[in-house]
Amino acid sequence: MNKTNLTALCATLAAAAASASVPVVGSVSMTQADNRVVTITYTLSDAPAVITLDVQTNANTSAAANDPGWTSIGGEAIWNAEGDVWKEVAAGSRTITWRPDHSWPDHVIENGGARAVVTAWALENTPDYMVVDLAAANTVRYYPGVDYLPKSGFDQPGAAVTNNPAYKTTKLLMRKIMASGIEWTMGSADGETQRNANETPHVATLANNYYIGVFEVTQAQWANINPGSSATASNVGETRPMDNLCYNEIRNDPGTSHASHAAYDWPNDPHPSSFLGLLRAKTGLDFDLPSEAQWEFAARSGNGSGHWNDGSAVLNTDADANLGNLGCYNANTPGGTAVVGSYAPSAWGLYDMHGNVFEWCLDWYEDDISGNGGSANIDPSNSTKTLSGATKTGEWDMLRVFCGGAYGSAAKGCRAAYRGSNPEWFRQPTYGFRVVCTAGLR
Repeated sequence: MNKTNLTALCATLAAAAASASVPVVGSVSMTQADNRVVTITYTLSDAPAVITLDVQTNANTSAAANDPGWTSIGGEAIWNAEGDVWKEVAAGSRTITWRPDHSWPDHVIENGGARAVVTAWALENTPDYMVVDLAAANTVRYYPGVDYLPKSGFDQPGAAVTNNPAYKTTKLLMRKIMASGIEWTMGSADGETQRNANETPHVATLANNYYIGVFEVTQAQWANINPGSSATASNVGETRPMDNLCYNEIRNDPGTSHASHAAYDWPNDPHPSSFLGLLRAKTGLDFDLPSEAQWEFAARSGNGSGHWNDGSAVLNTDADANLGNLGCYNANTPGGTAVVGSYAPSAWGLYDMHGNVFEWCLDWYEDDISGNGGSANIDPSNSTKTLSGATKTGEWDMLRVFCGGAYGSAAKGCRAAYRGSNPEWFRQPTYGFRVVCTAGLR
């Protein structure tokens, strides 16, 4: 069988922080057989890494050209590549196969007119998107951008994020949030529309980057992980958010007394039979509820007080035209929750951070957290206490934070700074959640 030799390129992306061993890619080769199957081989040395692929073409070979002219053919053309790619790979000689006739049909290039770019991502600085398979244990894939995410079919139109039902049913789609060491203002400024007294602005800093769910956890995802759960959604639909949930069903054990929950409060691991405990066991990843600071940082998506997460202004306390583009709230609700991803994404590609369902956070509630500096409001040495030393033991005193507003909320309750609370055993149809994990990120 004749093979066409194509040029190839290797790339190594080290972690932002110094690493003891930096993964190195070398000896990249790309060939195409008569049946159009492309085979890419490479070696990975010095450390395991997450491997991603790009293919570039349209080379300007003029000796006088200042710009070589290589251009990516785009992730939508190569998402179907298989083998030692899109996942953590051990050091050694590795192989990727790609069927361009499936995802990039009718394209013909001259010999030497395309090249493969194989990139190694250090395990503490993995790519922007992580996909966790809920139907198969310990199956995690990584992609460098939205257009690289696998679609449900080769003829699927539009972006895979909202059109591939797997990301709302059998897989968790996670977005990397670069937060480590960034100083930002948590809470709301005095002039923000209808600010509440518990939204005192203060400087916050998060210690780690993290992944957060692109969508709220849906009813299908809940059932995949916790099929024996007695929890029942109020607004039924497998791609609607799982609602009517209390904090304990997500992280603790609703079948035990409140006093015993301390063994499973952060920073301890979740109860093994809780949703998060089961999710950790199946995936091997450190999934949890977001801290309040993690949630608000992601919800703002780089936008300050008085703005929604796409950068548009907060206009009104009740009905807000800008909010209507971003989420389901009382001025545009269909009478309950909406299918996740029904509205526009944030500037960071997250959906439904404003409205749809309130989202539980890890933290104990206190009116004033301005002295916490962005830390979760739980004493790491005694999980029954807040950082200020207040003890949380009484049934009606065990208040957890929820954020984001819901389908029955006015616009003012959907702002990123809005903070609500209820006892950890309390549930109602407007309460749901999304998950975070570090997955080794620094």
